[in-house]
Amino acid sequence: METDHEHAHRILKEEFRAAVRQRELACAHFDEVSKPAPSGPPHADGPQRITNASRDYSAALDGLTRAVLRITNFEVSGVVPDDLKGQR
Repeated sequence: METDHEHAHRILKEEFRAAVRQRELACAHFDEVSKPAPSGPPHADGPQRITNASRDYSAALDGLTRAVLRITNFEVSGVVPDDLKGQR
């Protein structure tokens, strides 16, 4: 049977992995929309697409930062985040 400590650690690791994946996807999307078009006129909403992709990438970085802080605090100090206390 999984202890509360093991449960919290598993959840935090899952959150971290999901945040890393989200950042990877946002980065790939930003790279794709910010590439110059091979030929022809630029995309009509190109600047807005880049702005949106940049905003998504920034949000993904914020999410990753949050996940890193949560798992680091847990692993170093044993601090279980409030939202995971008593959860099961």
